[in-house]
Amino acid sequence: CAAWRRATGRKDKGEMNMVNKKRVGMMVAVTLLTGVLLFCSVFFLVRRANREITQRSFDELATATRQIAKDLVDAANADQTILSAMAELIAGHDERDNDAVLRIMKSFSLSETFVSTVALLRPDGTLLLTDGTRYDVSGAFDFETEAARGAYISDRVTSYFAPEKLVVRNVVPVVRDGETVAILYGVVPLQELSRNYQIDPYNGNAFLLLVDGNNGDILLDTWHDSLGNISELRGRKMLKGYTYEEAMEKIPNGIGGDMCTVSRSTGLTLYLHYEPVGINNWSVVLGVSEAEALAGTRGVVETLSMMAIIVTALLLSYLGFMVWYLASARRGVYRMSITDRVAYEKCLRKSDQRVIAPAACIYIDANGLHEINNERGHEAGDQLLHAVAEHLREQFPKDDLYRVGGDEFVVFSKADAAVCEARMQAVSSALAAQDYSISYGIAVCEAANGLRELVREADEKMLGSKRAYYAEHDRRRPR
Repeated sequence: CAAWRRATGRKDKGEMNMVNKKRVGMMVAVTLLTGVLLFCSVFFLVRRANREITQRSFDELATATRQIAKDLVDAANADQTILSAMAELIAGHDERDNDAVLRIMKSFSLSETFVSTVALLRPDGTLLLTDGTRYDVSGAFDFETEAARGAYISDRVTSYFAPEKLVVRNVVPVVRDGETVAILYGVVPLQELSRNYQIDPYNGNAFLLLVDGNNGDILLDTWHDSLGNISELRGRKMLKGYTYEEAMEKIPNGIGGDMCTVSRSTGLTLYLHYEPVGINNWSVVLGVSEAEALAGTRGVVETLSMMAIIVTALLLSYLGFMVWYLASARRGVYRMSITDRVAYEKCLRKSDQRVIAPAACIYIDANGLHEINNERGHEAGDQLLHAVAEHLREQFPKDDLYRVGGDEFVVFSKADAAVCEARMQAVSSALAAQDYSISYGIAVCEAANGLRELVREADEKMLGSKRAYYAEHDRRRPR
C-alpha cells in the first residue's frame, strides 16, 4: 500500500512522474518568468532612455528658443537706440526744415537693422519719408494720441502706403524742452523680414514663428510663405502628452512650453518650443524636425535600439533553448525509462516460457533520491542515478541491466550468490566514495521457471535492506 511504500522509502511511479512533471513545469515557469522580467526590464530602460533623450532634445530646443528671443529683443532695442539718436539730432533743429531733417535721417545706416524705412510725423498730420516724399496722414494718425504713447513698438498692422503688406512700427518721439514736436517711425516689413531672417540653430534647418499672444497673429514666419494666425495649428495631429489647447492657454499668458505635432505637408514629426519675447505680448516659437532634434543623440538612440534587439533576440533564443532542453531531457528520461521497462517486461515474458538454470536476480534502489532532489535540485538527483548506472555497468553486462523505476534497477545474472554479492559490494563501495548509497537484494536459484518469482524475492530482500538503512538514517538523507 501507499503507506507501506512511504515507510520503506519507495514512491509510486505515478506519484514520482507527477512530482517530476511539476518540477519540470516549475523550471519552465521560472525560466519563462525570468525571461519576461528581463525583457520588461530592458524595454523599460530603453523606453526611459528614449524619454530622457527626447526631454534633452526639448531642453536644447528651449535653450535655442530663449537665445532667439533675446536676440530679437536686442535687435529691437538696437533699432530703438538708432531711432532715439536720430530723434535727438532732429530735436536740435527745426523739425519743419525738410532739408536738415532729411540729412539727419539719411545719415544713419539701416543695413544692420530690421528697419527698412524711416518716416517723421509732424503735428500738422504730414508724414515725411527719407526720399523726401510727404503725405497727409491726418485721417490715419492722430498726433496727440501718438505723442501720448511715447516710445513703443506696435503689433502687426497694415502698411499705410501698401495695405497688402504687413508691418511693425518702432516708434520714438522727438522731444524738445519736454514737449513732443514730432514722432519717428522705423518701419519693419514683416514679409520681407520672414524671407530674409537667418536661423542659426540646427544648422539653419529649424523654423521660427513670432506670435502675438493677444490675438494669435503671426509677425514672423520662416516656415510658410504668408503670415497667418497660430490658430491654423488647430486640428493638427499632436503627439501624446501635447495639446493645442495647452499651448493656447500658455502663449497668451507669456508662459513657455513644448509642442509636438505632425506636419500636414511632409508628415514629419516636429518638435516646437515657445517662449515669451519680452516685447508687447509676443512669443517666439522655434520648431525643428524630430530627426534634427535628435541628431546629436542619434548614435545613442541607435545603440539603445540595437541593444534592445540583441537582448530580446538572446532572451528569446535562451528561452527557446531552455524549453527545448527541458522538454528533450524529459523525453529522454521518459524514453530511457520506457525503453528499459519495455525490454524488462519482454525479458520477463520470454522467461515465463522456459527454465533458466542457474538464475540470479539483483534488485537495486538508490537511497535518498527524493531528498537529494529536494535539497540539491533535480540535476543532483540525475547525477546520483547516472553514478549508480555507470558503476552497475562496470560490474555487469549492459544487456543484463534494466532500469525499472525512477530510482530502481534490476540485474539478471547466471553468477552465483557469492560473485553477485562481491560485485554489488564493489558497486556500493564505489558509490560510497561519491557520498551515495544504495539498497539491494540478491535472489539466486539453481533453476527457475521464469524470473518473476526471483524478482519478487530480490525485491523483498532489497526492501529489508532499505528498512535497515532508514532505521539508521531516520531523516532519509543521503550518506
